[in-house]
Amino acid sequence: MATSEEISVGSVEDFPVGELKLVAAHNREIGVLRRSDDTVHAVRNWCPHKGAPICKVQPTGTALPGPPGTLTWGMEGEILRCPWHGFEFDIKTGERPFTDSRMRLRVYPARIANGEVLIDLSPRKAQEQAQ
Repeated sequence: MATSEEISVGSVEDFPVGELKLVAAHNREIGVLRRSDDTVHAVRNWCPHKGAPICKVQPTGTALPGPPGTLTWGMEGEILRCPWHGFEFDIKTGERPFTDSRMRLRVYPARIANGEVLIDLSPRKAQEQAQ
């Protein structure tokens, strides 16, 4: 049975809505994004392609699939784009949207409880979250 390694990374007030913030936890840099008053996401600050600090830039959106000759923007605030090579990742799942790529960001279960932002660093939890 996996043990929980849930830790507090700060008060919810330390994480403005829509702003990606870096925290240090267990010798790792983790980007934490508060999406609303009760939703947070946490990802390792390391692009799986070449190790770029992916949380260096704020979340953005992406071009959605559509008919030829059209451009539809979506997923605003949900995409992390690698500052080195432009690879895009969904901050909620760690997956590359609209591809069959197996490359993904390490995501950690995160939640808000009693005014604190909590991240579970259990290896198994992170793996289950990513599937």
